[in-house]
Amino acid sequence: MEIHHRSENGISVLALSGRLNQASADTLHAAAMEAAEAAEKGLIVDMGGVEFVASVGIRALIRPSQSMAMKGGKLAIANLNPQMSEFFGLTGLDQMFSVYETVADAAAGIRA
Repeated sequence: MEIHHRSENGISVLALSGRLNQASADTLHAAAMEAAEAAEKGLIVDMGGVEFVASVGIRALIRPSQSMAMKGGKLAIANLNPQMSEFFGLTGLDQMFSVYETVADAAAGIRA
């Protein structure tokens, strides 16, 4: 898994590519916690390059989401492929996380 971090107007964006599984979950968790701490308004996880997500990968985002909420911000998920979008819908993850089609939509949702 590759993780690229950038910041835009108080919002951290993590762009992921590869497989989000047992081997990469700890790396994602650490990067997401660091990005959540640095973000003022929110954290966007851009999953446009993610090919596969295991449940441990989703768990890696729960604590950063809670961290953002504690400081009045949000964690948003963007760019899910059709299979992952269906998975998020079937499992209720789309209720746990704010899910957007694009990073720009997610940023607008965080600012709203």
